[in-house]
Amino acid sequence: MAATASKSGQTLPVLDLVQSSRWVRILAKFLLYGLILTILALAFLPWQQTSRATGKVTALDPQNRPQTITSLAEGVVEFIPEKMLEGVKVIEGETIMVIEPLSANLKAQLDSQLASMSEKKRTASAKVESYRLQRESYVMARTYAVDAAIENLNSAKNKLASKEEALEMYRSKKKQTRLNYDRQKELFEDGLRAEKDFEKVRMDYEMAVAGLETVLKEVESAKDDVAAKAKEVEAKRADAQAKVDYAEAMREAAMGEVATAEKDYTEVDMKKDGLRLEITAPRSGSLLRLNVFEKGQQIKKGDSLFTIVPDSQEHAVELFVAGNDLQWIQVGNEVRLQFESWPAVQWVGWPSISVGSFGGVVSAIDATDDGMGRFRVLVRPIDENEWPEQKFLLQGVRANGWVMLGEVPLWFELWRQLNGFPPAVSKDDPKEDKPTKVPKLTK
Repeated sequence: MAATASKSGQTLPVLDLVQSSRWVRILAKFLLYGLILTILALAFLPWQQTSRATGKVTALDPQNRPQTITSLAEGVVEFIPEKMLEGVKVIEGETIMVIEPLSANLKAQLDSQLASMSEKKRTASAKVESYRLQRESYVMARTYAVDAAIENLNSAKNKLASKEEALEMYRSKKKQTRLNYDRQKELFEDGLRAEKDFEKVRMDYEMAVAGLETVLKEVESAKDDVAAKAKEVEAKRADAQAKVDYAEAMREAAMGEVATAEKDYTEVDMKKDGLRLEITAPRSGSLLRLNVFEKGQQIKKGDSLFTIVPDSQEHAVELFVAGNDLQWIQVGNEVRLQFESWPAVQWVGWPSISVGSFGGVVSAIDATDDGMGRFRVLVRPIDENEWPEQKFLLQGVRANGWVMLGEVPLWFELWRQLNGFPPAVSKDDPKEDKPTKVPKLTK
């Protein structure tokens, strides 16, 4: 080598001037070894796995998201306030436009129908009142008739009681005259009593027997009269109740007519009210699109009238993540967000040193994709005051998001990305398919 160098130096002495010094070569070797050691060290640095997604700002409450109002019927625009222009602020319930029906005579026809139905309702109501009064009179008549029949029944019972008392008296009289007749007969047969006296006693006994038989017939007749009077009470009650029931049935039928008339009247009245549509703002917000903007414009049922963006103080971000990462994303995962027009520096693997990003948490995951293999993930703020002001977070502002998953070495992440594998499962428990829990991060 020395001979060769000497020979070269003799032929090309300039080469000695361009050769590296010994210290430079040592430094180069040191840098080379340092680079190799640095690469090896970096390979084992902890790397925060994330699922990157893009999306946009929206309202957390679906009722506060943009709403398109459509026409409920055909008609012609009759009135639009002058201030109703795209971009203006409106308050809930404020009139935006008024729509009149196409048929000019339809309103008059409906007014005529309403008058007829109102008269029908009045007539039916009068019938209800008439049958109510008739029922009350039948109830009173029933009371009077039944009370009178009961009085007759009580009188018959009293008469029967009187006859039964007389019957006991005649039985006692018959018994006494019988004893006297038997005694006088023995005396007459023994010759101790004259025939004339005996005949008188016999006649008294026969009269007592005849009187008893007469009273017995009168008692039977009184019993029959009591039974007849009792049947008469039930007959009076049944007849009077039938009249009451008839009046009640007619009253209920008239009430049905009233209900039918009211239903028909309400339907026609609602139809009449629906002819003139007063379209109001369903929410307070801003008019985004005003598709109907001139008086006299004809519209059809279902035509889009305007779009309103409601004011919302509760924001959210809907991100669309790839299906490859979806299985490791769960409700509760933390998310770092970068909003469009908001300066930020995002370090994917080390979110703790990111600047200008904002924290969020997964609050909902759609059960199906959007038709292109992406799944919508709804992210709400951990703290509403942490996100930018409302003027910077208009609905529709684009946002980039990083859903925090597990923590792995850097070499594993590079190897996973090169092979297109999904993120790693948490190493805390290999049986659980969930990402490593990431501590709460601040912007």
